[in-house]
Amino acid sequence: MIDEELVAAFRDDGFASLPRLVDDAELEWLRGVYDRLFSEHADFATGDYFDIAARQDSDGPARLPQIVRPEKFAPELVESEHFKRCRAIAARLLDVPEDELDFYGHAILKPPHYGAETPWHQDEGYMDPRWHRRGLSVWTTLDEATVESGCLHYLPGGHLGPVLPHRHIDDDDRIRGLVTDAVDPAAGVAVPLAAGEAVVHTLRAPHYAGPNGTGQTRRAYVLVFMGPVEEVADPEPRPWLDTH
Repeated sequence: MIDEELVAAFRDDGFASLPRLVDDAELEWLRGVYDRLFSEHADFATGDYFDIAARQDSDGPARLPQIVRPEKFAPELVESEHFKRCRAIAARLLDVPEDELDFYGHAILKPPHYGAETPWHQDEGYMDPRWHRRGLSVWTTLDEATVESGCLHYLPGGHLGPVLPHRHIDDDDRIRGLVTDAVDPAAGVAVPLAAGEAVVHTLRAPHYAGPNGTGQTRRAYVLVFMGPVEEVADPEPRPWLDTH
């Protein structure tokens, strides 16, 4: 599945579209697991479920609800063919043996009509600068992801620069989501996907997903894979994080 052209695109641009990762039967199975997780674990009190775009004490419905480590509630996800494919892809692109990769899952839901945007950010902006890990995210959509429903946009080559300055959404540190203003949105490239298709990006690739203005839910299932951890001798400051 992973040819040299795709490897080169990932290396040069920081992201690359993948062939369809799941067939119709597995797609329906993933949707069933996904919907059950959000139905049974949509509770802010657990800490595993949260709205990344708003304060957790907000009175309104969650605009960008997420579940981190859904495999904790549905371990069958790790036994799936989809997981095995994604791990093999990560091993190839990171040049790290599969058994040396750490991982976690991430389920992101954009409700129809009011699902919030995911502002420009780098995944590495959320990471403690005292430690470095080469890693990537495999972002699989369980529904058609269009510009109107909130597909991903990337800044080609943006991963080759530093971690950009970030701040909390609305400048409110009670909101978990981060945003960087050091990106020209006009330079972004949209990556629409059909249901079951995926895109892979490095942890430093600047990316964005628009709001969901359609009548269809946009469900994304993300697998993050990382190589061995390395201590950073002189970590850069990331004042938006509490790393004391």
